[in-house]
Amino acid sequence: MLNQLAMKLLTLLFIFYSLFVTFGNGTNHSNVDAAGGYDIDPYAMINEGQSLLKDGDLVVRLNRDPSSQFIRNLNRHDKTYSHSGVVIYENGYPYVYHMVMGEENPSGKMKKDSLIRFCNPRKNMAYGIFRYDLNKKEIEKLKAIVHDWYDRGIRFDPAFNLSSNDKMYCSEMISKALEKASDNRILIETTRLTAKEAALFSLYSHQPNTFTNNLEVVSIDELYSNSHCHLVKKYKYQRGK
Repeated sequence: MLNQLAMKLLTLLFIFYSLFVTFGNGTNHSNVDAAGGYDIDPYAMINEGQSLLKDGDLVVRLNRDPSSQFIRNLNRHDKTYSHSGVVIYENGYPYVYHMVMGEENPSGKMKKDSLIRFCNPRKNMAYGIFRYDLNKKEIEKLKAIVHDWYDRGIRFDPAFNLSSNDKMYCSEMISKALEKASDNRILIETTRLTAKEAALFSLYSHQPNTFTNNLEVVSIDELYSNSHCHLVKKYKYQRGK
């Protein structure tokens, strides 16, 4: 009973801290008004984005939930996004493969979604499409790697441990797939957590401080803040500009 209460308190602490970090630093989240109105139809944005997708594209999004605000604050270059997936066409239709758990995916296994589900405006505030300089052979290899992991039921890694390959988180999966598909030509840099981030992540992941203090992660922005990747288009679900 006491353990359950402690876990609830730790979860609340995590949420409140994430909100403080996000809203306390002047970040504007007025993407949608109280009535849920938009000047531009967000579903039209998704339809347009879908027409631009190619195999191997990176799709990133900004979720509305507080824990995602913490994840995006691990980004050092661009704090716009909090989750990532990779595009693979199947029978002429693009799917976004990604690692996620919780309410969105209780099983924790690698998930594949349509773009409209992945970028659902009711649960997200923005999304972007980026493209790597992969050649045809590398793209086919990337698809085979992701399909293999999907078929094997690779699960989400809540500990964010880069040394394990049987479990991965979203940006880790994409980083390792790119590394293998390109024969180490494309290597994504990692980010070392600050002391405050490590302490908070220890509460979130239930890992000891001795582990999180030395933790390095693949932040979302490192996936596209490199010379092998370029922007295709960004979309924001908001009033005005």
